[in-house]
Amino acid sequence: MSDLASKFNRASGEWGNLVPEQFKSLDFDFVLANQPQFKSMRFIVEIEDARKSLIMPLQLAVGSARSGSEVSIGGAKIPSTEGFRRELLIREADAFEQRVGRHINGSGGKDPLSHGFNGLKLGQGIGFMREMGMFYFEVQEKLLAAEKDEEMSRKPTFAVTVARAKGLPGDIPVCTVCQNLVTSLIPA
Repeated sequence: MSDLASKFNRASGEWGNLVPEQFKSLDFDFVLANQPQFKSMRFIVEIEDARKSLIMPLQLAVGSARSGSEVSIGGAKIPSTEGFRRELLIREADAFEQRVGRHINGSGGKDPLSHGFNGLKLGQGIGFMREMGMFYFEVQEKLLAAEKDEEMSRKPTFAVTVARAKGLPGDIPVCTVCQNLVTSLIPA
């Protein structure tokens, strides 16, 4: 994941430098909605790809977490019944929004923060997309680490029992995890 984050960071850093001066004052959403008119900026296709693969899934995940629905962001999945990782995602999203001064999602009420890419010029939109893309990787990594910690903290649910297998002398002590394997291979 760090390789993907590094590649995105490098590419998105270059996009801002590639915007021709005459296009810098154009609305970000307008440029992306009218890509054929701006084909001289070949990196617009990369921006749209990043928007579809990183930004939109992030927006969906944050919206789902806040509404209590099941969340999926990259390799991290959070069932609707799981609270810790959901709260982690919401806390991280809230902190990110306060830091950048904009909401991740594109709509909202009378909140003083701007929403999504609304009102951003092309250069500003690229900068915000870069911030959101890096946040996508950062939060996904934190969620996967929390899931790993959760899995590692669970105690295995097994015990040792006695099984009898045909052809073997006497009873065999075997854990319940392996018992099905032993009894299926050597019927009693």
